[in-house]
Amino acid sequence: MMRQNVLSWTGAAAWLGWVLVASAGGAATGDAKEGVGDLWGQMRRADVASAEFKAAQWKLTARIGTMPMTRRTAAATAMMDRLAGPEVNAEALRCFGTDPLPITDIQRILWDARRGFSQRILLKTYYSFCRAKAPASILTETARRQLVDVLAERLDNLAGTKVSYGEQRLLTHLASAVLSRYAHTSQTVPQAKGLIAALAKYADKAGKADGFGAAIPAWLDLAQSGKTPLDTFGQAVQALGHWDPLVRWRAASQLGERDVPADDKAARVVLSLLDDRRDEVRSAAAQVFAVARDYRADVVVPKMVELLVRGRGVIVQAAAAEALIARSSQAQGQVDALVAAMNDPARVLGSSRTSQVLLVLSKLVGKASLEQKEQVLVQAARHMVRSPDGALAVMQALGPQAARAVPGIREYRATTDRFRRIHIDRHVLPAILPAGSAEP
Repeated sequence: MMRQNVLSWTGAAAWLGWVLVASAGGAATGDAKEGVGDLWGQMRRADVASAEFKAAQWKLTARIGTMPMTRRTAAATAMMDRLAGPEVNAEALRCFGTDPLPITDIQRILWDARRGFSQRILLKTYYSFCRAKAPASILTETARRQLVDVLAERLDNLAGTKVSYGEQRLLTHLASAVLSRYAHTSQTVPQAKGLIAALAKYADKAGKADGFGAAIPAWLDLAQSGKTPLDTFGQAVQALGHWDPLVRWRAASQLGERDVPADDKAARVVLSLLDDRRDEVRSAAAQVFAVARDYRADVVVPKMVELLVRGRGVIVQAAAAEALIARSSQAQGQVDALVAAMNDPARVLGSSRTSQVLLVLSKLVGKASLEQKEQVLVQAARHMVRSPDGALAVMQALGPQAARAVPGIREYRATTDRFRRIHIDRHVLPAILPAGSAEP
């Protein structure tokens, strides 16, 4: 078995090297769209005080400043990164100033069923500036209301059609962002009234498999009621389907602290919501059991593993991982099952799900056997590039036992942005290497 692990490790290292070379080659040749994507990448990689950062910033500012509006959307799309956090992509759009993109371009992309993933990220990021707490310096109120109109028009057109799961999720992101600002203003803002009508029409004609359509009735009820009270069990359960993730978390916390530990009937109601059609509700229900950590480990832990490795929805996977981490002492026996899921040739896990699985394993690997640690380390090396958060967490948790991974970590470090380099330098390498030898 150990020989097999060593061979697996060698293969993973070779795969990592190939991906890094391929990634670097793609960056070198990806100078389309005015080259702003490369300049933005250079700014993310370079230290803020460095000459490299300042030169890239100057060039990027100059190119955007002289760029015609007809090219801005393509340039902004080139700066979107699916592996970056929302705040990074939002910062990229801030480089373009107030009302940075033509509304006609946003409308065209929203209606394009063949849009690329970067365009999808662009839509999510642009609409995020409609949120109630978004800075006013990015979008004017006129632009925000135009985005509401564009979304309402698209929803009206899609009503009664079969909408793919990916499109449902995109619509959920966009609608929840807009509702956070306009949900309670339909009587005073005409665009909000039009959106509410379009949502109602979509929900009325949605099929049984449409999770977005299933979410809308609860949204409309909550929008009519104004503030969302959480005083009763029923109110808290309804709020698990709220469009605002902070409200969902407050409801989950209350249910986990107040109702589930005290009432098994209430707990069973929340358990049933782990099979709800709505991603937001399944996610929030999983968060309940991250708070109510003592409730039925024999039932909850296997269900969370199932949601993590097979459940649909990125936010569901993240919430299941959070619950397993909160219950790490109960989940210790799941190491083999999680590794097996990552090795399953019949069902390749995506990069986000893989990262969540690795994050869970990083909390379990400390008490794992030597053989299990080796297997987890192989997986972390294999997924370093596509799922770096989880992979680096595993290596940090393994400490000196991950010493063989250091060359791969340093190679990856040379390709990533400054934020992850700082994390590697301050936390990952010092955990693995002897004191004083963790320099990059």
